[in-house]
Amino acid sequence: MTRTSKPGKRAAYHHGDLKSALRAAATTLIAERGVETVSLREIAQIAGVSHTAAYRHYADKEAVMADLAEVGFRELNATMCDAVASATGGVALKLQSAGGAYVRFGVEQPHLLQLMFGAAIADWQRYPDLVASSEALYATLTEIIRAGQEEGKFRAGDPAELALAAWSLVHGLALLICGRRVTGSDDASFVERASQRVTALLIEGLTHQ
Repeated sequence: MTRTSKPGKRAAYHHGDLKSALRAAATTLIAERGVETVSLREIAQIAGVSHTAAYRHYADKEAVMADLAEVGFRELNATMCDAVASATGGVALKLQSAGGAYVRFGVEQPHLLQLMFGAAIADWQRYPDLVASSEALYATLTEIIRAGQEEGKFRAGDPAELALAAWSLVHGLALLICGRRVTGSDDASFVERASQRVTALLIEGLTHQ
């Protein structure tokens, strides 16, 4: 929620939760300009607090970016899990639904996807919760592959390696569409068709013995 801003200034956030306000301000700024030019002082200003208050929650800008990335991984994982749970059909359809959810997430929140996988966070090991949220996403894909193997639907092999291949494929498609590197990137129906076709090819590879 925002309060009315003075002329020439952004609206500041009403908040009982300062950390959430800082996240919201940072999200707004990176969506407008990308990560590189944003500072923690500016994030605090947009949130309507002093930079000293911001430092009570975040040591530096990278810590804010790591927090946003962690939230992004958790949101993406939840979105994929919901898609899998809603899929009516076999494990192949569940994997296709997860892949489609991944691509849609990236297209709807391109700046967040780029933050999650970009160079703005130099040392992931400083942020164990971020590492855990990324690993949880990987585990979700791995478990779908493992389930398909147990049902005899997917080829034999290390499920983690096959999941990495699946992840790479849908992530690459999401980045291509976000970067408008393919014709039709602005067309929602094209995005849906592309994600279905790419995941269908993935599944074809997984089912080929």
